[in-house]
Amino acid sequence: MRLLLLLILSTSLFALVTIAPVDIGSKPGLSGNISGSLSSKSGNTEKEDYSLGLRMQYDQGSDYLTWGTFTYDYGKSKGTKNEDKIYAHVRYIHAIDDRKEWTSEIFLQTEQDKFKAINERSLAGAGGRWRFLNSDDWGKGYIGAGALFEKIDYTHPQTNPNENNTRLNSYLAWTQTFANVSKLSYLGYFQPKFSDSSDYVSLQTLELIVPIYGKLNLSLTAKYGYDSCPPINVKKSDSSYITSLLWAF
Repeated sequence: MRLLLLLILSTSLFALVTIAPVDIGSKPGLSGNISGSLSSKSGNTEKEDYSLGLRMQYDQGSDYLTWGTFTYDYGKSKGTKNEDKIYAHVRYIHAIDDRKEWTSEIFLQTEQDKFKAINERSLAGAGGRWRFLNSDDWGKGYIGAGALFEKIDYTHPQTNPNENNTRLNSYLAWTQTFANVSKLSYLGYFQPKFSDSSDYVSLQTLELIVPIYGKLNLSLTAKYGYDSCPPINVKKSDSSYITSLLWAF
């Protein structure tokens, strides 16, 4: 326990909401989790990081569920802002068959990232999801496919003209629970334009959640994002390794 507490205190914490896919009826009623952190260094290193994460879910129990997430990250280094991100996503899932292996999905999303020159990226989409794996030994696996409409307003439209795109939305998700307490999850998105498949966005996320005490959990996450056609002066890839605290309710 002492080693775990040292790991938590020595690592900058970032907002994160769990990526694990959910099944209708797995947790009926209202539930969710919240994360927040403050990291500050002074002296030889001047750095501040603030973050907040929230996820809310309502599971009707038999036919549908809906969930939403919100995250905000802000950071400064030596008095200069180096991070400013807002992200919100809402999704509605409805069962198609009695076993709930096939579901339909509708989702809305908006985000802002000043350091990727994105003033606002909003999207709306719909599709279907198939649970192809449901095993105590191998976990649960899902494949999703559909379409989305994307609107991007850049910070400097003179340099990066605003965009309106239609993309394929496809994803692969997997989750496994160990000893009824810890959970390992993977989520991978691939979103190419219908008009130009060489223009695509992808995101890979791997997350491990370990309970600490009661409803408090430690989350360890690795992320890798790639944009094949990013705005001018923005790198194509981003990676991060995140340690955070989650309180579930």
